[in-house]
Amino acid sequence: MQIGSMPKIKMRKSVYFIIHKNQSGFSLVNTFFSLVIISSILVFIPSIYQLLDTRNYTNELSIRQFFHVLNDEIQTQTFDHHTNNTIHLRKRTNEKVTISLYGSVIRRQVNHTGHEILVRDIRDFNIKTVKNGIHVTITALSGDCYAKTISID
Repeated sequence: MQIGSMPKIKMRKSVYFIIHKNQSGFSLVNTFFSLVIISSILVFIPSIYQLLDTRNYTNELSIRQFFHVLNDEIQTQTFDHHTNNTIHLRKRTNEKVTISLYGSVIRRQVNHTGHEILVRDIRDFNIKTVKNGIHVTITALSGDCYAKTISID
């Protein structure tokens, strides 16, 4: 060997990969994290669907509001009498107020004139006398039944 000369190194042909730091991919942790998020969201889908379905609540709320209006009418006016599906009240000015079933709506009339609709989509409207009041039963077209007892002072 001569001084100052370098031995020849034989280059080997081989395959290798160069990994750059700016490349990204899915790891097992990323996949697991995604599955946890998706399964957490799937748990709440039935609850969210029930919140979006307001058809049942609208009918119930309108009937509850009717009961509130009916209670106010009975408390502020004089209860006269009732038939099977009509409530007869008398105002202090001697006007007659009737609340009755008319087709599929419950309406309010003063002196048998006007047509103020209080609640819609009603199949049946029954009134019965109970001790110190009346018991009102409403059956909606959907088949749901609602009842309330209103005291008469």
